[in-house]
Amino acid sequence: MPAHTPTRICRVLLGLAVLWGMIGCSGRESWAGNTKATRATLREVEGLWVLVETVRPEVAQAGLTAQKLQTDVEWRLRHAGMRVLTDEERRGTPRSPFLYVNMIVYLRPHAFASFHIHVGFNQLASLTTESAPPMVTTWSCGSTGKVRSARLAALRNPVRAHVDAFVNAYLSVHPRPRGRATPSSTSPGVTVSARSRSASRPLGFTLERLTVR
Repeated sequence: MPAHTPTRICRVLLGLAVLWGMIGCSGRESWAGNTKATRATLREVEGLWVLVETVRPEVAQAGLTAQKLQTDVEWRLRHAGMRVLTDEERRGTPRSPFLYVNMIVYLRPHAFASFHIHVGFNQLASLTTESAPPMVTTWSCGSTGKVRSARLAALRNPVRAHVDAFVNAYLSVHPRPRGRATPSSTSPGVTVSARSRSASRPLGFTLERLTVR
């Protein structure tokens, strides 16, 4: 077997992992983005539940746990004046809204690990047919990049930045609560290099190349 074959296989697996993260590991396809049309779908949403996907054990052991991400996300939403629901409350709320956060981290044998982050707002949507309303993603953003394996915990910073983007989108169609400010997305330890936004957005994401040093 050629010496370069394992590396090639790893790259293929990483590509498949990123693609799987884009279409939603829980089976929910995400074709939304952060546009005027998708921001309009956030109107009349009075509260939302937060669902953070579990992370791999080796990632959690490095200090990046789902519980820490959950705390980060809920704090930023509450700080902006948004109501965070329990899952039970969400089920009794019109449109059953929730914010879905998924992070895929691929640990490589060298100094860097690759990652993909997806933050999407999900709610029940009406169809022109008489069928039951499906759960769909109506707003989303994401990023892909690399991070030093010893700095995995710093990936909380780009997650916060994506949640701030959602807060800004939400507040753009809701009156800003008095005395509330949008959380600052400026976080130490994150370097954004060669930032580029996909012009065509084939999968509906705003993709940014992030490097956490």
